[in-house]
Amino acid sequence: MRLRAGGGQCLRLQGGVPSRSFAEMRVEAVGEIPKRAGETGVVTVDAAAGLAIKSFLAAIESDDSLFCLVEPVGGPSAEGAAGGRICWGDIVLEFRQAELKRQKSLHFLLIEKLIELLKDAGSPETLEVTLSLVPGKQGQPNQKELVLWMRLTAKGDSPEQALLRWGLGLAHIQQALLFTSRHLRMHLTQTES
Repeated sequence: MRLRAGGGQCLRLQGGVPSRSFAEMRVEAVGEIPKRAGETGVVTVDAAAGLAIKSFLAAIESDDSLFCLVEPVGGPSAEGAAGGRICWGDIVLEFRQAELKRQKSLHFLLIEKLIELLKDAGSPETLEVTLSLVPGKQGQPNQKELVLWMRLTAKGDSPEQALLRWGLGLAHIQQALLFTSRHLRMHLTQTES
């Protein structure tokens, strides 16, 4: 297939080959989310980031999602040492159904699918997601329930650009979680039959 670009140039698109040429988002799965070093401060959430948070919350609370929030998403924080050009925020989720919270294999499928979906979103220079499975309720012996802790970090040339990118990264996470919910529902249906 050929498309005409300005100036008479032809661009050749090959069937079956993705046409996106963006770099991959940096996605890491770790045993424990590291504490942030240095000075941090809460960012004043602008309209775009506020809308991204509201949309994320609505999607997580919808019937399409298998998840619920363990801690509220209050918006990103900024690293003081970088002049506010780095925004980060933590998202902590768990499965809604109690019996799913104890299935380690399901949690590993969740992490695997999120890595697959998120790595193709954004750029490693501007967006990073760190994923970790941690015990759900601290202080209880033999605790087998797990929660997913995600840290979204966005970098920009200005604090405003970093905040905008953080909101876009949150939208990527939202879509990945909804798609993963559908994927895990199909997996659960197949294992039950």
